[in-house]
Amino acid sequence: MKKILYILPAVAMVLFSCSKVQEGPLYDSNGDDGKEIHFIQSSLEKEFGTDLTEGTIDVVIARPGNSGDYSVGILNRGDDSDAFSIPESVTIPDGAYSVTVPVEVDLSKLIRGSSLKTSFYIREREAALGDNSAYVSRYTDKMTVSVSFELVWEEYYRQNGSGEEVRQTATFIYNGFYTGRATGLTVDRAEGTNIFRVNDWASGVGFRFILNDDNTCTVPAQSIGYFNSNYNEYVYVSDMAVYLGDDTAYGTYPCTYDGNGTFTFNLIYYVSAGYFSIAEETLIFESDASGSPEMAIEYGGIETSETGVSAARLSFYANDYVKYYKATVVSGDLTANATLQNSVRQQLIDGQAPGSFPVLTLYEDNSDLWNIPAGNFTAVALAYDGNDRPCNLYTLRFTCDPDGSYSPQVLGFDFYNDPSLAAYSPYSTLFWSMSGRNIVSLKYICMRTDMFDYIYGYYGLPMEELIETQGNTAVQTIIDNINGDGFTTYFSNMVEGMEYTLAVLVKNSFGDSQVVTAKASTMGRSYEDFDRTKTMDDFLGAFSATATGTVSGSSGSTSSALRYRVDISRKNDTQVLITGLSDMRDFTPAVSGYYDEELHAVVIEPQPLGTYRSDYAFLGMSDGFSIYWGGCSMAIGYIGDTLYCLAAPGSTGKVYSYQFLLFSSETANSSTYLRESVGSKTYSSLSLSPLALAPSASSVRDVSGYANEFRAGDRTVTSYLMHED
Repeated sequence: MKKILYILPAVAMVLFSCSKVQEGPLYDSNGDDGKEIHFIQSSLEKEFGTDLTEGTIDVVIARPGNSGDYSVGILNRGDDSDAFSIPESVTIPDGAYSVTVPVEVDLSKLIRGSSLKTSFYIREREAALGDNSAYVSRYTDKMTVSVSFELVWEEYYRQNGSGEEVRQTATFIYNGFYTGRATGLTVDRAEGTNIFRVNDWASGVGFRFILNDDNTCTVPAQSIGYFNSNYNEYVYVSDMAVYLGDDTAYGTYPCTYDGNGTFTFNLIYYVSAGYFSIAEETLIFESDASGSPEMAIEYGGIETSETGVSAARLSFYANDYVKYYKATVVSGDLTANATLQNSVRQQLIDGQAPGSFPVLTLYEDNSDLWNIPAGNFTAVALAYDGNDRPCNLYTLRFTCDPDGSYSPQVLGFDFYNDPSLAAYSPYSTLFWSMSGRNIVSLKYICMRTDMFDYIYGYYGLPMEELIETQGNTAVQTIIDNINGDGFTTYFSNMVEGMEYTLAVLVKNSFGDSQVVTAKASTMGRSYEDFDRTKTMDDFLGAFSATATGTVSGSSGSTSSALRYRVDISRKNDTQVLITGLSDMRDFTPAVSGYYDEELHAVVIEPQPLGTYRSDYAFLGMSDGFSIYWGGCSMAIGYIGDTLYCLAAPGSTGKVYSYQFLLFSSETANSSTYLRESVGSKTYSSLSLSPLALAPSASSVRDVSGYANEFRAGDRTVTSYLMHED
């Protein structure tokens, strides 16, 4: 008999996505910022008839706007790439938002039950492809394609203890978009394969998965049968690697078979606009042995009884094979202590109470209020089968906290910019104040909001798990201050004019947690602020330069305030020569620029700078996400008595830093780029003061900031560390 326990669609769940709200000029999809050509999906699967030897699949490439002809090159890379034929370049014509690219597939290489896979890449994502080329910086520039033969489904059978052929049934334990379990689900297998289908799953559809030879599993993208009217489409499910189009994700989100009837899947539920949940879910092939009792326990929090007493709600659920069960509560956490669990189990078998709470013998699902004091407890249930034999002991740790004595609490939390503090630059510093109680551990992520949104979508983790795995740990003195009078700290050497996200995870001594987040922005300048009275002569001479120098290494990155001399001299009526942009003794390039009469600024662009040791150096620029050696520029102009180096009008990305990039040849492209720079150093927040006017010491506090850098996919992201002084 099939039994469903609290399988409820998560219609009210929050949809997570990487969309961002930005302040500033409106986005023009037909302007320079609308050239981003991208695949409209990260993965695609298609089935063909077994009698075919050739097939065609359609891949769609799109862009935000429809103005102009834009082209992009495509690479075909994968184990089975020779079976797929795709044009090396594609053009979206003027007036079109997208183009459909036919991909020819050689099905003669395909074996039934297996698949052919390859990945298509939009190449040269960081380099311009000509005067009217496309670039990619925000959208999907990789697409994984898989083809297979259509499957013929057959009922799947097993042998029972008497040697009879009986239909294979299964139990599915839901923990994502749905919660609860379903038992007695029939199973089919595709003819001649190890591809299985669990029938009447979720909203009545089949759930398909592939059992691989090494006992790993693959869950292809498929509809769960639930139509979400908010997004006007069906909700889909797949494993994380399929969703991301990256098989390396199985290392973090495995899908496995234990060889004894139990499958464990890490699944993601999503629509095209984003995802609802990520969860580990379990499928059990039922057998004569698996007809044993199985149970689940839930803690429903604190409720007020009819008599006005605050009490804890505990719910116990049993499957069809449970004749009855014994339920009670014990003090402390038993979940990780096998010895204590065995002791409690034996006491229940012997008819003894393992603690101060009563033992209930129950014959059906039960949800009731328990009069439990504040503290750390474990709910336990011992299931009995149809022959009155005791089976497994089930446990659930919970914190009973009716008056907030134990729960981690954030009483005050603020993330802000404070221009009134003259010793800290509001262009590069943000402050964090916090107070709380019952907190024993704290982790945090402070990151540019666009980077935070990126890693949130890339890892696909719940917020708590993301901070747990990628966050920085606060020292004990900080935690003591939070639980006391509160504390205030700051982050330095941040990028001006950027929004940042601070996400904090706190826990109590029992492991209960709370997540709080906030956003704040540094002050910013723009080329629109440049002094329009300045002429070319005002830019000539010697200058005292200050910048933030960030050196990247294997253990992260370290930022510090730099001071060095820069000289600007005239080459002709419009061009200038700039020396001193590097503070390194073994590399002193001369950078060419020109005076822009409309901007009243000196403009510099990426350019070759000769050789450095055995490599070729180029002036490159970055917006923090992408590195450019073409299609961008920076303008140096006066704001007051100081010159600031800012992104020039029409520049690709909001570039704010420069590096001396290294290449293996005189031709700069993605193939010759060595992924290194001179001194592994990046210069940002560059400002210049005429040497005669330069102060001997700055009135702004000279702080050395530091940060962690890590790779997330094809991106390097920076997580800022708070100052602990």
